[in-house]
Parts: sequence; C-alpha cells; structure tokens
Amino acid sequence: MGNKKKSSGALSILGNLDWTVATILLVCLIILTATGVLKRYIMRSPITWMEEMQSLIFMWITFIGGGAAFRKAGHVTVEILVDSLPKKIGGIIERFDVLIQLVILGYLCSQEFIYYMQLVQQNKVTKLLRLPYKYVYLALPIGGVLMIVSMLWASYQRYIKGVNLKGGDEE
Repeated sequence: MGNKKKSSGALSILGNLDWTVATILLVCLIILTATGVLKRYIMRSPITWMEEMQSLIFMWITFIGGGAAFRKAGHVTVEILVDSLPKKIGGIIERFDVLIQLVILGYLCSQEFIYYMQLVQQNKVTKLLRLPYKYVYLALPIGGVLMIVSMLWASYQRYIKGVNLKGGDEE
C-alpha cells in the first residue's frame, strides 16, 4: 500500500507538470514585467529584450497551460442551453461537444506540427535574444498534444467514471 501512495504521488506530480510549469512561467512573467517597469520608469533604463521575452513566456503559458485548463475544467463554458434541456438530451449534447473539441484540437495540432516543422527547416532566430524559433515555438506542438490528452482524460473522468472536475455537485 505504501508503494501505491508513492506511485500515486509521482503520477500526480507528472500529471500536474504542465500546471507547475505554467505557474512558474507566470511568476517569471510577473517578475520580469515588474522589473521592466522599475527599470524604465524609475531608473530610466529600459530592458531592451523584455518585450520579446514576455511574448515568448506568454505563448508558453498559453499553450502549456491549455492542457491543464482542460484537465481541471477551467475553460469558459456557456451551459444555459444544455442546462435547460432534459438531462438525457443535455448529456448527449455534452458528449457530442467532446467529439467536436477533439476534431478541432486534432486539426489545430496537425497545423501546429506543420508550422513547427517549417520553423525547424528555416533555422531562423529571434531578433534580440537570438533564440532559435524551433525552441521558441516548441510550445505549439507540445501544448497541442497536452490539450488533446488532457481533454480526453477529463472526458473519461467525467463521462465514464462520473467524477465532477469542477468541484461542485454532480448531476
């Protein structure tokens, strides 16, 4: 039994790695922005590469954090129509919605891979930091795959196991 808890803890850490990475990046973004404001307006010496780095960090937060948002049911939803229908019909519509999400995410992920492969072939670098775009935009395919896996996991938890990911009462 002690082994099961250890493996469960390790799985929890791995399962929340995207959440942890996105949180650390958000803290870095806040610190970078605050430092930039202080440097620009108090010391009158702006950080020249700050805007480029902020954009890169923000992109990574968005794509890596997207998977965590699917897993934690954190995306915005408008449920007024589904809630006004009988439970059986609402359940069918919600499951159909999962299929639509899967198709859209699959398409976006395939496009992200195509775009990423183009960047790898071009060997371009960012203007100020000289970072290769193939590392900068690696967030796209990683985030796309994480979103699909997390969406499927969340759907399995909700519709097969009956777990309410939002933390409220289950229907």
